[in-house]
Amino acid sequence: MASMVRSAPPPFEVLEHTADVGLRARGRTLGEVFANAALGLAEILGRRVEGSADGSRVAVRVSSTDLEALLVDWLNEVLFELERREACLAGARVREVRAGEAPAVEGELLVLECPEAPEGTEVKAATYHQLSVRAEEGGYRATVYFDV
Repeated sequence: MASMVRSAPPPFEVLEHTADVGLRARGRTLGEVFANAALGLAEILGRRVEGSADGSRVAVRVSSTDLEALLVDWLNEVLFELERREACLAGARVREVRAGEAPAVEGELLVLECPEAPEGTEVKAATYHQLSVRAEEGGYRATVYFDV
C-alpha cells in the first residue's frame, strides 16, 4: 500500500480578481507570513530576484492598530521602498511581529538593482478588501488584495 504524503502548501500564491490582484501568504510563524507576503508582492510587481549578498539591507519598522492593518502597512512600506529605490527584492526577513496591544513588525529587506526593467503588475497599494490573517494547521495564512 502506498503511503500518502501531504505536501506543504506553497509559501504564497497570487489570487486573480477583476479590478485587483490578491495574494495568499503562508508560514509557520507570523514572521514567515509577513516575509512571504513581501516576496509575493515583489513577484506581482515583477521585482523578485534570487538572493544575493551584494544587495542593500533596508530596515523596516511599522506599527498599526491591529494585526490585519499591520500586514497592510508592512506591505505598503515594502512597496514604497522598492519604488523609491527602483529596486528588486532578493529577500525579506522579519525579526518580530507583535500582535497584541500595540501591533508592530520589525524586519529587513534585501534589495538590489533590478537586472532588467520590471514587467509585473503596477500596484498602487495594499487594501483592506477581503483582508485576513488567520491561524491554520501548521502555522498561519494571510490574504490581502492590492489596488492596481
